[in-house]
Amino acid sequence: MELTSSQTSFRNVGHRSRERGYTIVELVLVIVIVAILGSVAGPRFFDNVAFDERAYSDELAVSIRYAQKVAVASGCRVRVTIAADGYSLSQQSSQAGHCNPADASFPVAVLLSSGEIMSGSAPAGIVTAPAIVIIYDALGRTNLASNQTLMIGTRSLAVQAESGLVQTP
Repeated sequence: MELTSSQTSFRNVGHRSRERGYTIVELVLVIVIVAILGSVAGPRFFDNVAFDERAYSDELAVSIRYAQKVAVASGCRVRVTIAADGYSLSQQSSQAGHCNPADASFPVAVLLSSGEIMSGSAPAGIVTAPAIVIIYDALGRTNLASNQTLMIGTRSLAVQAESGLVQTP
């Protein structure tokens, strides 16, 4: 069977279209676009400071709220000491099953249900300001004269003086 010239050219066109690939210009263009995206977006995926700030801010807010709940539940005052590099919770000692109102040293560490001491350290490079001491009474009120705003790196945390409410934006 002989092929006509129109059948031969049809076969060659179909054969050539299956062999086509990407040109070098298209490949270089894709590589350049991927490189630009990688240089712009890449550092954001590997920088943990924002995640560490958020985690520590949330941890500190939960700890302050926990201090208020322990004070209300136990009837003993609880002290939250917040420094630039960490925080700790402690409460008054009890005497004959009641809080010792004369105790100003807060010698008893507040414990979690797991038995661990309630305290924490700020991640490297994250500073909390200002350093303050918050004391919750048995009604959940603070010793603060006015509302306080804590800065944890670039994040803020507000504690209302009268109610002890902790707010995170």
